[in-house]
Amino acid sequence: MNRPKAAAVRRPGAVPKPSAHPPPGDFIALGSKGQGGEGKAAGSLLKPAPAGLPSERKRDAAAALAGPPGLGGLAKRPKLASTPPLSALGRLAEAAVAEKRAISPSIKEPSVIPIEVGPTVLLEEIEAAEAEGNDDRIEGVLCGAVKQLKMNRAKPDTTLYLSLMYLAKIKPNIFATEGVIEALCSLLRRDASINFKAKGNSLVSVLACNLLMAAYEEDENWPEIFVKVYIEDSLGERIWVDSPHCKTFVDNIQTAFNTKMPPKSMLLHGEVGRSSGDLSAGSSPHPSMTEEEDSQSELLIAEEKMSPEQEGQLMPRYDDLAESVEEYVLDMLRDQLNRRQPMDNVSRNLLRLLTATCGYKEVRQMAVQRLEMWLQNPKLTKPAQDLLMSVCMNCNTHSSEDMEVISNLIKIRLKPKVLLNHYMLCVRELLNAHRDNLGTTIKFVIFNELSNARNPNNMQILYTVLQHSSEQAPKYLAMVFQDLLTTKDDYLRASRALLREIIKQTKHEINFQAFCLGLMQERKEAQYAEMEFKERFVIHITDLLAVSMMLGITAQVKEAGIAWDKGEKKNLEVLRSFQNQIAAIQRDAVWWLHTVVPSISKLAPKDYVHCLHKVLFTEQPETYYKWDNWPPESDRNFFLRLCSEVPILEDTLMRILVIGLSRDLPLGPADAMELADHLVKRAAAVQADDVEVLRVERIQLIDAVLNLCTYHHPENIQLPPGYQPPNLAISTLYWKAWPLLLVVAAFNPENIGLAAWEEYPSLKMLMEMVMTNNYSYPQCTLTDEETRTEMINRELQISQREKQEILAFEGHLAAASTKQTITESSSLLLSQLTSLDPQGPPRRPPPHVLEQVKSLNQSLRLGHLLCRSRHPDFLLNIIQRQASSQSMPWLADLVQSSEGSLDVLPVQCLCEFLLHDAADESTSGEEEEEGESKEQRAKKRQRQQKQRQLLGRLQDLLLGPKADEQTTCEVLDYFLRRLSSSQVASRVLAMKGLSLVLSEGGLRDGEEKDHPMEEDSGDSELLQGYQWLLRDLPRLPLFDSVRATTALALQQAIHMETDPQTISAYLVYLSQHAPVEEQGQHNDLALDVARLIVERSTIMSHLFSKLSYCAESDAVLVALLSIFSRYIKRMRQSKEGEEVYSWSESQDQVFLRWTSGETATMHILVVHAMVILLTLGPPQGDGDFYTLLDIWFPEKKPLPTAFLVDTSEEALLLPDWLKLRMIRSEVPRLVDAALQDLEPQQLLLFVQSFGIPVSSMSKLLQYLDQAVSHDPQTLEQNIMDKNYMAHLVEVQHERGATGGQTFHSLLTASLPARRDSAETARSKSSPENNQGQSRIRTLSQVRVLGPEDDLAGIFLQLFPLNPDPRWQNSNLRPLALALQQALGQELARIRQGNTQVTGITARLLQAVAALINSPHSGALVMAMHRNHFISCPLMRQLYQYQRCMPQDTAFSSLFFKVLMQMLQWLENPAVEDGPLRAQLKAFAVQYSSRHRISDVRGGFLHLTEALTFRRDPDLISSTVRAIIATLKSGEKCNVEPELISKALQGLIETHSPYLEELLTVLFSATVETTARFPAMKPIAVVSSLLLQDKEETPVKKELDSCSTEAAWLGPSSGLLNDWLEMLDPEVISSCPDLQQKLLFSWNKAGSQVPSFRPYLLALLTHQSSWTTLHQCIRLLLCRNREQRFDPTASLDFLWACIHIPRIWQGRDQRTPQKRREEFVLHLKASELISMVELILAEAETRYQNTEEASCTLIQSRLPLLLSCSHGDLESIKKVTEYLTSCIQQWGSSSVGKCCQDLLLQMYLQLPEQLVSMPEVLLSSEGARDSSTCKTPVTPSRLKAACGMPTWPAGS
Repeated sequence: MNRPKAAAVRRPGAVPKPSAHPPPGDFIALGSKGQGGEGKAAGSLLKPAPAGLPSERKRDAAAALAGPPGLGGLAKRPKLASTPPLSALGRLAEAAVAEKRAISPSIKEPSVIPIEVGPTVLLEEIEAAEAEGNDDRIEGVLCGAVKQLKMNRAKPDTTLYLSLMYLAKIKPNIFATEGVIEALCSLLRRDASINFKAKGNSLVSVLACNLLMAAYEEDENWPEIFVKVYIEDSLGERIWVDSPHCKTFVDNIQTAFNTKMPPKSMLLHGEVGRSSGDLSAGSSPHPSMTEEEDSQSELLIAEEKMSPEQEGQLMPRYDDLAESVEEYVLDMLRDQLNRRQPMDNVSRNLLRLLTATCGYKEVRQMAVQRLEMWLQNPKLTKPAQDLLMSVCMNCNTHSSEDMEVISNLIKIRLKPKVLLNHYMLCVRELLNAHRDNLGTTIKFVIFNELSNARNPNNMQILYTVLQHSSEQAPKYLAMVFQDLLTTKDDYLRASRALLREIIKQTKHEINFQAFCLGLMQERKEAQYAEMEFKERFVIHITDLLAVSMMLGITAQVKEAGIAWDKGEKKNLEVLRSFQNQIAAIQRDAVWWLHTVVPSISKLAPKDYVHCLHKVLFTEQPETYYKWDNWPPESDRNFFLRLCSEVPILEDTLMRILVIGLSRDLPLGPADAMELADHLVKRAAAVQADDVEVLRVERIQLIDAVLNLCTYHHPENIQLPPGYQPPNLAISTLYWKAWPLLLVVAAFNPENIGLAAWEEYPSLKMLMEMVMTNNYSYPQCTLTDEETRTEMINRELQISQREKQEILAFEGHLAAASTKQTITESSSLLLSQLTSLDPQGPPRRPPPHVLEQVKSLNQSLRLGHLLCRSRHPDFLLNIIQRQASSQSMPWLADLVQSSEGSLDVLPVQCLCEFLLHDAADESTSGEEEEEGESKEQRAKKRQRQQKQRQLLGRLQDLLLGPKADEQTTCEVLDYFLRRLSSSQVASRVLAMKGLSLVLSEGGLRDGEEKDHPMEEDSGDSELLQGYQWLLRDLPRLPLFDSVRATTALALQQAIHMETDPQTISAYLVYLSQHAPVEEQGQHNDLALDVARLIVERSTIMSHLFSKLSYCAESDAVLVALLSIFSRYIKRMRQSKEGEEVYSWSESQDQVFLRWTSGETATMHILVVHAMVILLTLGPPQGDGDFYTLLDIWFPEKKPLPTAFLVDTSEEALLLPDWLKLRMIRSEVPRLVDAALQDLEPQQLLLFVQSFGIPVSSMSKLLQYLDQAVSHDPQTLEQNIMDKNYMAHLVEVQHERGATGGQTFHSLLTASLPARRDSAETARSKSSPENNQGQSRIRTLSQVRVLGPEDDLAGIFLQLFPLNPDPRWQNSNLRPLALALQQALGQELARIRQGNTQVTGITARLLQAVAALINSPHSGALVMAMHRNHFISCPLMRQLYQYQRCMPQDTAFSSLFFKVLMQMLQWLENPAVEDGPLRAQLKAFAVQYSSRHRISDVRGGFLHLTEALTFRRDPDLISSTVRAIIATLKSGEKCNVEPELISKALQGLIETHSPYLEELLTVLFSATVETTARFPAMKPIAVVSSLLLQDKEETPVKKELDSCSTEAAWLGPSSGLLNDWLEMLDPEVISSCPDLQQKLLFSWNKAGSQVPSFRPYLLALLTHQSSWTTLHQCIRLLLCRNREQRFDPTASLDFLWACIHIPRIWQGRDQRTPQKRREEFVLHLKASELISMVELILAEAETRYQNTEEASCTLIQSRLPLLLSCSHGDLESIKKVTEYLTSCIQQWGSSSVGKCCQDLLLQMYLQLPEQLVSMPEVLLSSEGARDSSTCKTPVTPSRLKAACGMPTWPAGS
């Protein structure tokens, strides 16, 4: 760094020469020296603060300078939080003329004498002067330093400016003196003596600014000189004004103008001449600066960067001098603007200065008048844009001047898009500047738009304004429109046009609701109070409201509306938003008419009603477009409809009702009711899921509507004192009110609906009517007949009382006015009034009201809406009120119409519908009506689909992912409760419902289906009909939550159920899943099951009957044993003193004690039940039986003893009836236990009982023998009839019983010889015995058939093969009755729903079938024919069984077979016609026609049976028709191919006319089955039929050979051929194996070739693709083929391949003479050999006829062979070798001779190819000795002819 020389340092006292001429003018003194000195003295006392802590220094300085006032001594303002400085403003590059003038003649040169010192000693000098307290010296030294800087502006001394900067850091106050400020300000002015081309180095100016900033940083009052130098530089070169390094200083000066400067992002100084970081004027450094100095300047910049606290340094500095500064600035600007110079010659800097001073309203006024011109000047565009922005941002007073500014701004016209965009930005800022600017702007814009000097940018300004203030702008716009409509002139048409234009130009982006609300605001200004045309004003505002609503229809709304009309759902959000907007505007409009309009003017009633109707779009259409024909005619109706089909808001509806109730407003109650009714129905019609059309919260609406109906008598009439007039309503309004409220309630069920349901019976009645779709009075939900009658009677009473009250009331009115006497005939009010008691009993609605409600329900789906409500749940309420037996058809319609929204209906409703449907199906029967229309079928299909959907919904509730405990319990509980119903139908339906809901779910879950639950797998196989209970119910995800309720329901159900199989399933379930964790539950289960076993003996005897015993009985027994074994184990483990029963139940309890010490307390029925179970014997492989047996009857141990719990007496454990059961059982231990300690009379009683097994009877007789030997007297006394008893013992001995001989001898010893005595003795027997015997006799009259009875034998007894004329028919009667009774009982059980049967019907049918198939079948059928009175009922019972059990296909098939066989005998011409034949024939036809309903397979089975027995054509035809109908109905074809094939063969044999129709239906149905049965493919079926024809024809040799095929197939062969051609045009490509057999198979047995084969071969060659033909050729000529093909067919096909016309297409048809043969089929040698084999095989077959035929055949095939060899020598050689080897192999056999012939023919045809004659030909005996060949030659002659040498024969 070059230090200046010492000589250059002047003495402090020296007075320097001025370096430049001082500017002319007066000097402005800023304060006295004394004050400055005090300031300096105060400043000099400060200690220097470190540079790093500026805030601390400032705090100290503030404390020190708070005392004396002065330039730098004012109290300091604390600094605000700072932000980083903004980037520098650029500087303009052009030089203006004004810059060369001295701007302010009032700024003088400094008045202090400068003391120049060297830069290096500056600091020491200052410190020394400070130490001495010499403030003048400090000031002089600083001024000297400034002078040096001034002299060297271009290249200031580095030491000097760094020293000054350092001083500013540590002692800022020393600069705050008048002299120093003047000196530094002189640096900020332009030095006219330096005349650079460039503007010079700004370093000195920047230094001066920052020194001044440091000096005045804490001062709130700055000197005016700063403003003057700022303006001078602003208008001049802007050296420091635009410098980023002076920004803080400049910003503080600008606070004088109160200007809000636009942010940097909005300023457009793009063309700035100076970069932000370059301190020199030009783009390159000054030429006089060295690199070193350049780096120093950069260092300076780094040092001079402002701290981040500069924002905090910004504060108002000119509050005290504001007026003088403003006056100065305005004078300067006026001077600049008023100078005579061209307007386009205005300096940019002037515009920038104006931008900075726009805080003054006068400046804004001056600027705005010239802005349009400056903006259009390309040189000034950008600064003018900044000025425009500044004007707008500072227009914040809303004074008259600012309003004038806004007016001028609005008039500015700009065209370029860039300027226009900027202008719109400025408009936004104008709106932000002051809140009142918005209204003023809109007003000026609208008025400008309506003026003659219209600004084309008006609409764009409005668009910007509306975008900027979307809430407030529409309001102000509306106020302008209000102002327009208050004028004398009628501005409505203009206003409509203007509004439309605004909406159009602003692209509908206006808040219509806010605009309309603005139009309706009440205005208090004088012009409104004194308005002349107030009525017109209201009507016009109404019109504008209507127009505004229609203007809300944008293109998108229109499109969405059109789409909605078409049923499409596009852009629905737009449409819904529009509808809600209209609804809100209408609400505000009704509010306006209700509250504001009456205060504006008292309208005529007609006008008021017109306005109300108009805003609600219920007025005549022409009133909307009469002013200016808008909307256009094409859109009118659509627009009006869009605006009218909108929701109605609660407030709108309530206000209309209130207006109607108000006496001051001109809308009467009747009109208000009519309007409200119309609006409610109109809104309800718009209903959709995504919009609330009629939301009402306030219950008061009901009262408001009903108040409108009230009748008020004339006020001037005085009624008698004490008379209280009745509450009356005007009938027409009253019956209009209820439907209106019904609609509202349907749309608001949770409040209005609930209130109506609970408090207004009439409304509740209407709600029930629409829900049930039944409009009768009383409503159908009242199921009790008494209640209905009571309601009708009450209605009669009420109407009678009402009539009396009205007549009395009218009498009083007449007495006070006309003095007439009122009677029923003369009454005027009777027909017009009704009593008003809305919360009283429901009244009968007039018929027209019911019709109206009905049509309302159809159009608005009110019932559906009410049913859909879950809170409150009206539907559930109705369902629960109606009895389960009551039919609810309306419920089905409801579910049917629910359109997929099943989830909105309660679970109970869905269950009820499911049961309803199931009941419908069962009553309608399985048979489909022939005459059913398409509509009925479609309806049925739709119903089935709905049922599937419903079922899916219920299954989802049980099994779906969202299943919860509540829904699971609700669904199951609904069905389970019905299982214990007393009505069979109800129980069956409940089971069907449970089966539907649970079973499908089980099948859906594939895994569980594959792996059934282990514990019930056995039972589930047995009880197939109860899978829902045993398998599916326990698989429910939430089974545990319903386990207890299910068990309880089934425990109740087993006491009501009458079907044994159902009870079996219940018991199996209870044994596996009943919850027995708690003692009480276990006790209940055991007792319920015990009651079933003990008390329902009929059910038990059926379940465990020996006759019908089956695996299911076994399963039930196992279940019962497991229940009781678990129970007894638990009870025996309980302690003795433990209370297991409450005392109230103890009368039937017994306390049991076993010899082993265990005890238990249980109900006596439970004990008896266990013993009864033991009497049934052990089931297969169950340990529980023996466990129980060991507990109750332990071997070689006494039985347990029992005591009554309540009295402790010993109880009788085994009563006599139970002992008899034990004796009848086949368990020896039970029999022994029962026979212990029996009295003689007990023994005699048991011996006389029936059903005792032989073994038990033997033991009884032995006990009687013992009794005889022990106490014969007692025994003898107890015998009443010894004769009967002796006979009884004899009978028992005949049965095989042993013992009783002693007892028998006792009886017979005293018997007389005569029998009469026995009769008399019997007659004298006790009445008890008499009664018992008569019962036995009655039972024995009709025999009961058991499983061991020989049914075949019984049948032969009924129908003897060789009848004896002596045999009386009466003997057959009991046997026939017994058989009919057994069959009838089984049929009855099936009809009750019990599919588990004894099997007697099936056994009888099997017996009959066996007899029919025996050699005696003819005789048996004839016997049945004779005894038709017995056979016809039996056959009818078999037929009825078959009808009831269609699923038993084995029975059906056998029955049909028996029918057919019997009819074969009966239809013999020798047999006369009889009832049996007619009956069987009817059965056969009915059976075959009915069977189509089951399945296709069954139909085919019966068809084959009918065909097998060659029955009549009618039967076959009806069966075929049935199969066709079933297939056409969509039934799947689940039939094996063999069965179909067999049936089709039969139909072909019988020449059935339905064959083709059946094939057509069958082939269209087999598409689904071909995956399972590939042989079911149509082509496979046709091919196999043709093949069978081919195979079977040779068997029928008795027919003429030429008609063999026709005999079997007849005309059907052609039909099958046509089918094959249609299904597979290539004949062989679909089922290659089958079709190869069809075309080429060979039966060597000499069968005739099928007639269809040539036709099929022709099809193959003509229609197949080349690929298919190649495959066929390769197949035929393959050497290692498995099957042998027909050689003739194969060779014909190969020959045809060569001559296919397609090969020769395009050739010359005229054959040239020298044509060379073209070879088509080129074969390899191996394939040629295969062809040779075919030729030989064909020749061999003909050889067996004649050798000549064989030779001819070979000769005819030779051209084919030669053509295929293509003259290839190698191939021919191989063929020759092959033939040679064959000749050697076969010798002189037929094959060998054929080979020789072929070889010889080849030699003759190709002598040139075969050079030497084959050896075998020479060595043979001659080609043919007696050859019939066309060229018969011997070898020797051949050789002679050819001139060949002759070899010896041996060679």
